[in-house]
Formats: sequence, C-alpha cells, structure tokens
Amino acid sequence: MASTQRKTAADRDLHLLRLDHFTAPVRDLNVARRFYCEVLGGVVKQEPSWDRHNSGAAVGAHIDIQLFDGNGYIIGYWQPWGQPAPDQMFPHKAFRVADPTRIDDVMARLNAVRVPYLLVTSSEAPDGTAVPVSLYFRDPDGNQLELRCGDYPFRPGIHIGPFDPTLQYYRWADWRALVTDGGAPPGRPRPKAR
Repeated sequence: MASTQRKTAADRDLHLLRLDHFTAPVRDLNVARRFYCEVLGGVVKQEPSWDRHNSGAAVGAHIDIQLFDGNGYIIGYWQPWGQPAPDQMFPHKAFRVADPTRIDDVMARLNAVRVPYLLVTSSEAPDGTAVPVSLYFRDPDGNQLELRCGDYPFRPGIHIGPFDPTLQYYRWADWRALVTDGGAPPGRPRPKAR
C-alpha cells in the first residue's frame, strides 16, 4: 500500500542550489540595458536574436543581464504591453545586500539619474542603531525592485512603515529619449511614451 504521508522537499532530494534567473517585462531592450547596466552595474551576457523572432522561430526576444556575484541573471523580455500599474507593489524582485554602503551607493546612482526611491524600515530607532531596511524603486518599465539590508544605520529621512508605491513612478519616455533604436525588432512600432 502506498504511503499517504506527505514528504518534504529534503525527503525527495529536491534541494535548490541558487537563483538562476528571473524575468521582467520591458518595452524596450535598450532602455533596460541602460538602466540595469549603467545604474545597477549589471553586465549583458546575451543579446536578443531578432532574426529568429522575425523568421517565426521564436515568439519573443530578451536580454540576459548578470546582476549578482555568481550566476543569477535578470532576463528582460520584450513586451511592449501589459506593464504593472504604478500603485502595484507585487510582483516585485528583492535582493539582499550585506554592506550598508551598497545601499548608499545605489541611492546615489538613482539620484544621479532622477529615479525616485524610498528607503523604508518598520519602526523608529535611535540614530545610528542598525535596523533592517528596504530600498524600493522601479525600473523604467515600472517593475518594482527592492534591495534589503539587515544592518543599516537608522537616520532621519528613512520612511517608517507602509508607503504609497505611486511615489516611485517616473516617465518611461524620459529614459526612452536617452537610448538609440534597436530595442525592438525592425519594422515594429515603438511603444508610445506615457
């Protein structure tokens, strides 16, 4: 008789090794390249194959960008429709950073390119006390991103508690104006700026 007792993943030897990749919809691959590489420090590992797309051998195109130490990738897949609404927090992608200065570095980079962000913690603490924080921001296509740090020194200006995600909204057209064509297949209409 077969056992009806549930087995854990460990019992079944289903051990996950690491993050391999995650995907994010983007309206223009060049805009994604500029944001994820120039602002967040990623490296392009694979470019799209528009020939395969145009011949019908592939239904989409994507750009693979390594963002992490190791092998984790973000795959920006070309999707000129159906972007997240500005008030959506989910789905989002969260990354862990150990060094609080990395949070400061990313905030400086976001400031330099005028991308709004919020540094958030759950409760107030004395100045300098190490608290867990999340840095929330969006890529130019509205995909919600989060950097988490467990030991960030509390200071004035850190948002405490829940927040309005629409505060992170900015115009995609401002980024689209910074890149050359090439983020969509030839002959395809460019998405309208909003």
